Amino acid sequence: MKPEEKIEAVEMVFKGLDEHLAKISDQTGLNCVTHCSLCCHNKSIEATPLEFYPLAAYLHRAGQMDAFLEKLNSLKGDELCVLLDTEAQQNGTWGCSAYPYRGLICRMFGFGFRLNRIGIPELVTCKTMKSNFPDSVQHAVQLSSNETDNLPIFRDYSMQLWAIDPELAGKPMPINQAIRIAMEKLYSYFAYQDEENVAKVIQLTPPEDHEPPVLSPDGFRPAV
Repeated sequence: MKPEEKIEAVEMVFKGLDEHLAKISDQTGLNCVTHCSLCCHNKSIEATPLEFYPLAAYLHRAGQMDAFLEKLNSLKGDELCVLLDTEAQQNGTWGCSAYPYRGLICRMFGFGFRLNRIGIPELVTCKTMKSNFPDSVQHAVQLSSNETDNLPIFRDYSMQLWAIDPELAGKPMPINQAIRIAMEKLYSYFAYQDEENVAKVIQLTPPEDHEPPVLSPDGFRPAV
């Protein structure tokens, strides 16, 4: 599968997941506390590189990949997620600076379910949601007994990503490391693609007595 196909496949998985989580939210009333990002203030968050292929594609389209890699390289040791705006709550905004391109755990935590040792779904949520929305949390817990086939299970969506690329989605790692690998793997690919596009433009000779053709450069479809 080509990188652009992997990017599109990941976007489709996340689109289906977001719709699934929205249904759970509608059913139960579960919501994050406005402008809360406490779950992001955790240095042990893990992810896989494949989850951030859409982020890399966006940064390339926006011409920001070099600057973002410099920011990654400036990190020292075990730090919070590079995408986290640590002053967001004070500024009255959400914490993730690349929210549409966040990873799997970032989407599912608070609303998703994991299977316990005997295969029973358990809600994975936080103390803040439990204290602010106790009735909604209880409603979601009840779903784990009554609607087990309709729940967003971490394992199910992890396996969908694994099916796209077992190597890039098979081993969770610290989130900044996962983001870095995604950037580095696609950086060289994008650079090669850009060189090919430039070569095509150079080799193109406009026909005499005609306006030069309007070139539409090859690229990835916009992420959603």
